Amino acid sequence: MHTAHLWHRWSTLTECVAGGTAVARRQEPPDAADQWTEPFIAAIHRNARERAPHVLRAVGTAGVHRMLDVGGGSGAYSIAFAQASAGLRAEVLDRPAVLAIAQRHIEAAGLVGRVTTRPGDLRSDAFGEGYDLVLVSAICHMLSLEENRDLLARCYRALAPEGRVVIQDFILDPDKTSPKMAALFSLNMLVGTERGASYSEPEYAQWLNEAGFIGVRRVRLHGPSGLMVGGRL
Repeated sequence: MHTAHLWHRWSTLTECVAGGTAVARRQEPPDAADQWTEPFIAAIHRNARERAPHVLRAVGTAGVHRMLDVGGGSGAYSIAFAQASAGLRAEVLDRPAVLAIAQRHIEAAGLVGRVTTRPGDLRSDAFGEGYDLVLVSAICHMLSLEENRDLLARCYRALAPEGRVVIQDFILDPDKTSPKMAALFSLNMLVGTERGASYSEPEYAQWLNEAGFIGVRRVRLHGPSGLMVGGRL
């Protein structure tokens, strides 16, 4: 159903290229977001469950006692990290309608109390402090350059000393025309969001360095997405 819902937006590709932003979103009825949420989160949950083992192997859980999952959707990554480490507690931040779906998955996994939810706006809210790991998965492509700079600055402030931020997303090469799936996904963001896009490794590195992160590096994963990782002193 999520793929079916994309058809209307992709049918406006010519207008979006001409205008430089999505046009279909302006024409959607007021209840479109409610109709879209359940199938979208279902699609994200399926993909996240497939990706979680790769992310876990790359990131690890050593030293991670508190984790914040920014825009965590179904909670699939928080659940996977909690299952991998008995001493880890995770918090999923997202919109209330999404958190209701996440809560179902948390309960099914038997992790109530260790994986909790917090309603919030990832575009503006302070995230708190003292987290050992802040995960930002499949979020940056929805946001503009300026929004991503602000988001990562708030992630930095939320981390404990020696904590890490991990971004998972489609990462473009410096010329921003490859790899193919990342470039195509940038078109998907053009037709579906106001200012979203796929971004390049140098762009992510610049934002992370500007926010104060150290040891910034890219981690390549099996599949179409990769990681950008930065640490806090």
